[in-house]
Amino acid sequence: MIVAVTPALRTVAEQLRERGYNVVTYGKYNHPIDALIYTGENLLSANIIASAAPGWHGVLMINAENKTISQIDYMLKNRVFSPLF
Repeated sequence: MIVAVTPALRTVAEQLRERGYNVVTYGKYNHPIDALIYTGENLLSANIIASAAPGWHGVLMINAENKTISQIDYMLKNRVFSPLF
């Protein structure tokens, strides 16, 4: 699973790497992704949806605000969505 993380979430990115995820920096990686971890930023764009990995029906978006790394890990493993608003 390729997980893009916004640059501001360096700690989250490192913790996800430690848990075995393939973590890339959102905005610097120009290939399909499976999930996007962000906080409070307006990231809605056609580029996110269009960059879903082949065979998937979109990108799982998780707002990391007020979530522990365990909660984010659970959401990634179970493909549980995070409300956008």
